[in-house]
Amino acid sequence: MQQLDNEEKKILALLPKGIDRPRPLRELVKLTGWTNRKIRATIYRLIVVHHQPIGAVYQRPGNGYFIITNDTERQAALAPLTSQIAMMSRRAQVIGNAELGNEE
Repeated sequence: MQQLDNEEKKILALLPKGIDRPRPLRELVKLTGWTNRKIRATIYRLIVVHHQPIGAVYQRPGNGYFIITNDTERQAALAPLTSQIAMMSRRAQVIGNAELGNEE
């Protein structure tokens, strides 16, 4: 596993352990001065490249990112991802099978 860079270390240090008080993206933007895109990309690298167990809660109030500490939190973080994958798969299937008009 690669070493964390300074940006990755900064975001990791800002994430709370456990799901009780997830840190919203908006708050991470304020604390870092970075864009939403940069924060999301950094969190993506932390998860995919560095295998950090970072989860997210998407429902308000209480939405945000957190460090997963147990299996219950892992399942809470996986549920919306699994649902999103299923919805995207259905969407791709419909688009792939859609009849196209012969527009000229």
